[in-house]
Amino acid sequence: MLWINNLFQSPQWLWLFTALIIPIAIHLLRRSNPQQISFAALQWVQRYSQSRARRPIVDNKWLLLLRLLIVALLTSLLAQPLIKREIYPQEGVILVDPRIGAGEANTFIHNSLPQLVGEGYKVLWLSPETPSVTSPPPQNVDLWKTLSALSRRADLRRAHILLINNGVPASHQALRVSPHWQWHGLDKASTAPSPVLPSIALMGKPPSWWAPVLEDWQSKMPGLSVHIQEQEKAPSAEQTDWLIYTGLAPLPQAVLEFVTDGGLLITDNSIPPTDNLNFVAVDNSQSTQVASVGRGSWLRYESDWYSEVFYRRADLPERLWQQWSGQDWSLQHENRGHWSASKIMAGLPVEDSEVENRRIEQLQPWLIIALLLLLAFERLIALSRPAAIMATVSNGEADHG
Repeated sequence: MLWINNLFQSPQWLWLFTALIIPIAIHLLRRSNPQQISFAALQWVQRYSQSRARRPIVDNKWLLLLRLLIVALLTSLLAQPLIKREIYPQEGVILVDPRIGAGEANTFIHNSLPQLVGEGYKVLWLSPETPSVTSPPPQNVDLWKTLSALSRRADLRRAHILLINNGVPASHQALRVSPHWQWHGLDKASTAPSPVLPSIALMGKPPSWWAPVLEDWQSKMPGLSVHIQEQEKAPSAEQTDWLIYTGLAPLPQAVLEFVTDGGLLITDNSIPPTDNLNFVAVDNSQSTQVASVGRGSWLRYESDWYSEVFYRRADLPERLWQQWSGQDWSLQHENRGHWSASKIMAGLPVEDSEVENRRIEQLQPWLIIALLLLLAFERLIALSRPAAIMATVSNGEADHG
């Protein structure tokens, strides 16, 4: 029955199609009683007429059909039918770094990309929603994550990317790009990038210092995302930046995959390192070590952070934040925190076979319009019936008289 989930967003409402019997029952029970006129010559067919009268006869078939369609449409609206549409790469789409003004972007396009101006080009902000540059620029956009997400959109496979030729906010993930993108750089004075806060997950029993540290961070950084992760399933590296693991040794395979995919793992000395990892000291201190694991990092403290002597300092939140944020990819790509349009070769290409070329759309707007039209037709037919019936009855009485 998986095909039903592909056709309806809420298939549990499909049982309401059984309500189609209601209009049929109403039409059968409320049939208009014909006027009986007896003639002597018809006495031999009286029994035959009475037997036919007992058979179910449906009057006003068009009105019944409209009411059946109305019930079917109401059920479909609740079930929310879906349709898949083919998506094709669009030509002449330019994604603009939100730190670039709309006027600067249009000037650059007219001067450097005149071949696109006459093709009905689209200029969009480089953000997850890709709004038009006629709208205000989005704030606090992680360009690294945004480009990685947009690389899988079929309609943006051949887009032009316009970036500022200086440092770009970085996150832990490896950059994913479309091999068909065309990169452009705009020379602009360096500006302080908007802070991009990581998403943090905790797996296991929280240490005693975790609650006050988290309270301090959230008071200073209201947008900080922190959640508790279940033991059975590690978070995705595309949704979580830092994972604080306080569970049992050895490390679960799902946690190792999280680090390999680009996440930052943070543990204490209760988790022994594997033999093939090369840990190095952080800030010339033997109490904190870090190692590269795939595209991510493993930050390990050489002491038990459940002990009372662990970090007895007032600047604990600042120290933890500095140590954790300092492992953001710096051990693997020294220039990763300062990439620009001229340093895109580090990206991982997303092949065409990995892109979903279909987009699921809902049919609710069209169904609502069809429902309103059917309701209008049903009322017109229903309101016109009494007048027609009365006229027929009046003519019958006149002829009989």
